[in-house]
Amino acid sequence: MRPVINHTVKSSNAALAVTFLSAAILAGIVFLASLFGIFTRPSGLLALFWPANAILLGLMVRHPRFATPVGWAAAFAAYVAADLIMHGPLVKTLWLTGANIAGVFVGSLLYRFVGADHRRLREPQSVIIMFVICTAAALASAIVGGIAAGVTLNEAYFSGFEFWLVTELVNFIVVLPVVLIAPPFSEWTELLTLGNRETISWERNALPVAALILSMFISSLIGGPGAFAFPVPALLWCATSFSLFPTALLTLVFSIWGMMVFSSAGPVPDTDPLCWAQSIRLGLGMIAMAPLSVASVTTTRNFLLKRLQDSVDHDFLTRTLARGTLMARGENIVSQDSNPDGSAVLVLDIDHFKAVNDQFGHAAGDSALVAFANVVASTLRKDDLFGRTGGEEFCVVLPKTSALSAQAVAERIRQAVERLEIDIGSSEPLKITVSGGLAVRHGVSRLSFDDMLTRADTALYRAKAEGRNRIVSEAS
Repeated sequence: MRPVINHTVKSSNAALAVTFLSAAILAGIVFLASLFGIFTRPSGLLALFWPANAILLGLMVRHPRFATPVGWAAAFAAYVAADLIMHGPLVKTLWLTGANIAGVFVGSLLYRFVGADHRRLREPQSVIIMFVICTAAALASAIVGGIAAGVTLNEAYFSGFEFWLVTELVNFIVVLPVVLIAPPFSEWTELLTLGNRETISWERNALPVAALILSMFISSLIGGPGAFAFPVPALLWCATSFSLFPTALLTLVFSIWGMMVFSSAGPVPDTDPLCWAQSIRLGLGMIAMAPLSVASVTTTRNFLLKRLQDSVDHDFLTRTLARGTLMARGENIVSQDSNPDGSAVLVLDIDHFKAVNDQFGHAAGDSALVAFANVVASTLRKDDLFGRTGGEEFCVVLPKTSALSAQAVAERIRQAVERLEIDIGSSEPLKITVSGGLAVRHGVSRLSFDDMLTRADTALYRAKAEGRNRIVSEAS
């Protein structure tokens, strides 16, 4: 029994260590984000830009391991430590921290009732759901924050409540999407392309960003209460050009710029500075909803189109290329192949496959097809094409391949299939073999892809006639 007890103790210690490590990471992030917000804090109650609450909420939603009592305590301590380091009064610090925690707690609680796709803003209504949750979180924070305004700054409750509500709502709207949808660090290389494309296109990538920067600059020169809306067309252009995360980043940059430039600028005569700042922030927050919504809907549409195209291009069972896609891509490869070694087409047929279905059932037959497709795909190069042309028949297209190399690939496939053992739930694994016909096109040949398929089929018939489990080659 002692080894079992020791194992249990070690597991508990490991889990405890992970919990405290996660709490320490969370505290560090909240502490740094709070310091950033404190540095933007004017003489009033709230900072000009306070990202800590939205970052904390996003981390709690994305990584539930943070949302533990230890994690909440660590976040609370981080808020307090950041304010005390900047010589904030203890009573004021505790009230402000309580307001911060209240909003984040309500937001994280509501997100528990939201599906994973909505948490990642992958549904058309995801941004609206996020807005509702952000509003509820801002309300919870403002209820406590209004009390904090009265206790620490002798402000009227409603005045503190209103200012806190607007500020928290805008901070949540512009910062939370970035945290919710940020890709893992392993994918940040792709992020540098500002989208899902492998290369940066000047028209589709650089121009929208340039337009946004230029419109923000012109907006700063124009000034006035409505000038911050001038970059909206450029923001929408970015939303239709980039994926969701780059759009969220650009929207965040735009919002921070607007807060810094227009909130700090002098209001029009006879206007309360506090009301002016609230109006600017609220306007920026509502503007931020537009590009986020467009990018979310566009991302959802592109994902659905990609899934639809994938279902058209691939066989539903084996995930190899469908016949139509294989024919089109194969013709394109063969017609453009100017390599002196030429190219090859290999037609494969699983031997006695009807007997497999009759003896073991169609489920076993499907398992055999999947296992066969997997083992063949594992022997091919990246640029080779592999598709299912019907039933138990498959086709491989080998570009830039000599006759000798193609024969070696075909024989390697045959041997791999012969060694294959397929688990079909019986006492003995199922074993299959394959016959193949190979046609090779030399670089100077004028044969079409259809001609090569015809010759490969003829070679396949010979392989079957000669006893199966063999590759017969017909030079072209």
